[in-house]
Amino acid sequence: MKIIFWGTPKYAAENLVNIVKAGQEVVAVITQPDRRRGRGKKLSPSPVKIAAINLGIPVFTTQSISKDQDTKNILKKFNADLYVVVAFGQILPKEILEQPKLGCWNSHASLLPEWRGAAPIQWSILNDDAKTGICIMSMEEGLDTGPVIEQEVTLIDDSDNLEILSNRLSKMSSRLLVKSLERIGLAKGLNISSILYELKAIDQSDINAKPSYARQITKEDYLINWNQEARKIMKRIQGLYPNAYSLYNGKRVKILEANILDNKECYSDKNNLDLIDKIVPGEILVVSKQTGITIMCSDYPIQIKYGQLEGKKATDSYTLSVQSNMLVSNIFGS
Repeated sequence: MKIIFWGTPKYAAENLVNIVKAGQEVVAVITQPDRRRGRGKKLSPSPVKIAAINLGIPVFTTQSISKDQDTKNILKKFNADLYVVVAFGQILPKEILEQPKLGCWNSHASLLPEWRGAAPIQWSILNDDAKTGICIMSMEEGLDTGPVIEQEVTLIDDSDNLEILSNRLSKMSSRLLVKSLERIGLAKGLNISSILYELKAIDQSDINAKPSYARQITKEDYLINWNQEARKIMKRIQGLYPNAYSLYNGKRVKILEANILDNKECYSDKNNLDLIDKIVPGEILVVSKQTGITIMCSDYPIQIKYGQLEGKKATDSYTLSVQSNMLVSNIFGS
């Protein structure tokens, strides 16, 4: 069974490596073009491209598969039996979806039909969902609307950030993909419809859940709004890790790790409880070597544990306060 793998980030690269280790025949890999990454903005290949090169698999890049006739011609020459898509980053046109006789299969990081779209892991955390998971589905023209043949659920822990949850889901995805490919390979159906029937695929309209859309994350999403509740701000820090930030004296300060304080009598240097009720969102309440920086939200404060000042390395909260010259009563967000 000849497979062409489509993917781009580290999350997808781990899936590629694992299905090859399981003995599946991946004859080619399609990924996004090299991008400028990191501080130096050097042109760098995608993690999937690096993995493919290390595995000795032919790899091809495309800026837009729907407009890229050269890559389309290359695909036809491989005459693959099926395509596997994991976080590729582009929508595959109908002519591509119809090429492989055993279909196109996608590993999607949500419990479909919830969080269809580009950023399901981020939005599951931002939305403070209790659980998420992996679905293996047959691809069709609609955005993540295809029938599901495998699903696995994981609870979202309070301490999960984007990196931790992505790593867990990537392992789950690899495991389910290997299982699914084995099942597809054993199917006796002659076309995708008969294969789906044989695999007892579940139509998403039969799943008892409301469809939702995980839109792409924009640069505006990363900015913390201190007028929100502490829980929402915590989920932004975790869901957009390590890039959620606030401004202080005109410079970006990334908040990497924090926790909520919900006892009004112990979170402020201001001992007068009448003054505590007059604290404004974004106000710095505490700066100390012992506890670092404490900042007020609309309801409760959060205590920053680790952060990163623009142009500096990530560090503990107190060192961050020294680097930024943070003082009690000053306001974050300006």
